[in-house]
Order: sequence, then C-alpha cells, then structure tokens
Amino acid sequence: MIILPAIDLYEGKAVRLLQGDYAKQQHYGDPLAAAKRYEDAGATHVHLVDLGAARSGTFDKATLILVQQIISTTNLMVEIGGGIRAQEDLDRFYDVGVWRCVLGTAAVRNLEFAHEMIETYHDHVMIGIDVKDGYVASSGWTEKETMTAEHFGRVLKQFGLQECIYTDISKDGMLSGVNLAGALALVESTQLKVIVSGGVRDIQDIEAILAKQDEGLSGVVIGKALYEGQLSLTDVFATVRGKEA
Repeated sequence: MIILPAIDLYEGKAVRLLQGDYAKQQHYGDPLAAAKRYEDAGATHVHLVDLGAARSGTFDKATLILVQQIISTTNLMVEIGGGIRAQEDLDRFYDVGVWRCVLGTAAVRNLEFAHEMIETYHDHVMIGIDVKDGYVASSGWTEKETMTAEHFGRVLKQFGLQECIYTDISKDGMLSGVNLAGALALVESTQLKVIVSGGVRDIQDIEAILAKQDEGLSGVVIGKALYEGQLSLTDVFATVRGKEA
C-alpha cells in the first residue's frame, strides 16, 4: 500500500482548504520543510497539489522551482497535480525528475487528451477523480461536471488506466474520516485500483483502508491530520508494516 503525505501549495506556502473552499485556507508554512519532515518520518513519496494553478489553469513556474528543490534535497518520489492542462506541462515536470503527474480538469474535459497521456506515459500518469455529490469536480473543485465519478472511471479503465485517486470533496480538510464506502463503490463499478483521499483523521482510518487492500484500495493520501498533529506519519508506517508483515 502506498502512503502519500500531501502538501497543498498556494502562493508558495503549504496550505489546506476546507472542502475545496479557497476562502477557507489554513497556512502551514514552508512546503520544502514539510517535505523534509515527511522524509525524516519514513516517507518515500509525496503528493503535491498546486491549488493556484488548479483554479486558474495556468502553469506556475514557481511551483516547478519548488519541485526541483524537493527533488534535489530529498530522496522523495514526487507526485504532482494542479493546473496540468497540456503535454508540455507534464514534460516540464518529468524533465526535473517528477515521478508521476496527476490530471484532473484536463482529463475530464478532454477525454481524448486523457487517453493520449495514459498511452504515452502509462503508470507515470495518475488521474484524480474528485467527487462532489456523485459528480466529478474540476477547476480546483470550483465547478461540477455533468459526468459521474463511476462513468468517468469506467472510461479511464477502457483507456488503460489501472489506478486513480478518489477524493470525496465533502470530506477534504474536515478531519471527519474517509468515505470508505464511496471508494469501494468506485472500485466495484470501474475495476480500478483506488487511492483514497480526503478526510483522513486517525490511525483507524489507515487500518480501515489497509483492511480493504484485497478489495482494491491501494493507497492513501494524508494531509491535514499530519499538519495538525492528529496523526503521526511514523505510526502510519509502523501500522502498515505490521499489517503487511
């Protein structure tokens, strides 16, 4: 199971939004320092989201520089999403050593582009299925599309995608527990492996996801619970090792 500590970026700072609301931000300081803390706690991967670029759709060169700093000063495998709208955006990140790019808005609004990127980059491309009231959300979660999460997932599976990130926006940043039922329903309807994101609160959430690995839950993204100190990354890795031993 893959553990992805998350760092959401906005104007050069590590932040968290409540339910995707840009007006409800909490600031957590230097993203590079956060990445180093995660590595010190045992992380091998990190999940970055450029919130500004996600909303504007404009590639942010400052984010690229930050990503370069993380890659050059840590051994973390970097996954990044937010505002990636064209192949040249992916290539900019791959050129500096990014492990995986996450597509969201560009994928749901341009299925042909999603298909092409999956065929070109294979498992170095991840699709984020961000869900609001059962439908896919886009543009930094500020807009709701007409496509359901399940339909979108089935299309992506036909394109050759094997795994996605499922985020229940109503849970994100709320520390209210994950939507395990929603994640498992997506697995069942699409046959995709699913990385769960949104609402991770405590070690019980991690244990619940671990218990469903055989049913298709392949990982977890953890954000606010780490920033707020409600969940120790060291404990997370100890729990995973114990369950998988």
